[in-house]
Amino acid sequence: MSSARVKPVPPEVIAVPRREVWHGARAVAEAARIADVDVIAAYPIRPYTGIMNALAKMIADGELQAEFIVADSEHTQFEVVKHASTVGARTMVGSSGVGMIFATEAIVVTALAQCPVVAIAGCRALDDPGNFGMEWNDTLMYRDFPWIIVWPKHAEEALDAVVVSYRVGEDHRVLLPTFVALDGSVVTHVSVPVNVPDAERIRKHFLPPYKPPYPLDPDFGPVTKAQHVAPSLIGPEQRKVLDVAMKRAYREVIPEAWKLYNEIAGRDYPVYVEEFFMEDAEIALVTMGAYTSTAVTAAKRLREKGIKVGVVRSRYFRPFPYEELRKSLEKENVRGIGVLDFSYSIGSPNFGGVLYTELRSALYDADIRPLIIDFLFLGGREPGLLHFMKAAEIVKEAVDKGRVEKPVYWLTLKGEDI
Repeated sequence: MSSARVKPVPPEVIAVPRREVWHGARAVAEAARIADVDVIAAYPIRPYTGIMNALAKMIADGELQAEFIVADSEHTQFEVVKHASTVGARTMVGSSGVGMIFATEAIVVTALAQCPVVAIAGCRALDDPGNFGMEWNDTLMYRDFPWIIVWPKHAEEALDAVVVSYRVGEDHRVLLPTFVALDGSVVTHVSVPVNVPDAERIRKHFLPPYKPPYPLDPDFGPVTKAQHVAPSLIGPEQRKVLDVAMKRAYREVIPEAWKLYNEIAGRDYPVYVEEFFMEDAEIALVTMGAYTSTAVTAAKRLREKGIKVGVVRSRYFRPFPYEELRKSLEKENVRGIGVLDFSYSIGSPNFGGVLYTELRSALYDADIRPLIIDFLFLGGREPGLLHFMKAAEIVKEAVDKGRVEKPVYWLTLKGEDI
């Protein structure tokens, strides 16, 4: 990964944090203040509503100067920020579940028109039935459109991911929108200690005001966005521009941004993949988001029993960090992989989850391919420590047999013995 554009940070510009105890919704609102967001479009739907409320309170209290527009629907929400972005505003929006699905037309066009909006997804299960439990499918529906998708595991990382996402998306090499995916209730509503970096230093040394290359501005000159044209004119070329932008984000801009942010904010995030106990792990549990901590505890408990379990967490889903995940898992000691999957793709190969399918594809060209089994946690029913321990034990049994007899398990069904 290139780091040529990142210069060493002098000690005097490092942002000294203050410490708060916040849930993810409040932390994201603080990120909007640090980023000096211009336009926010809101419409209530749980668990995103907590983020909307936190932003509204900050504006009412005079802590955040931004245009706060309560839309008449989720579709209008995303239309508002899309158009605001085209004139050069830094924008924030968000939704959850079926609300996001209602906004699909605007969400897709926002990406294809290269508007670097940051959207907060409070991930929840889709209807029917009406469900407020956590699933990833609302956000992962957009994996095939050019949205960057980052998956923080707690409130502090949510704050950081929002700030970094503005820098990445607004970089003229990228110009793509970003979903910051927060596991609903688990991240959005659970309070944890948050080290808050100094806003003025972040703005001065990391996140300057957004300057679009081609704004819809009469003083700039003739520009059009999201126009209708004949496919023979620019259809394939426009799609290739998006492809190049995502590749640049993956190989250049995202690594550069996190390296610089780590130095200024005093963080130590890996760019794409976080590892736990992988030095000698024979079994690897792979996941994203908040339940990483439960997986790590499961690994600790199983190690006490003599089962060498490690954990690999992907911080991004788009761009999918296939090279970094392959490096983490393509090891002589890793013999089996268990994917902890809060998503599904009914009818996909092996009838497995989305993360499982992507990971299998990423490992196809690996020189060493461990056995891989998917564990689905769907419908919003919360898994516990024993479910993750059971998953690792199932992978261990397959490794001992030398084959996978059942590629996908649903461990939270009623009547399942864990």
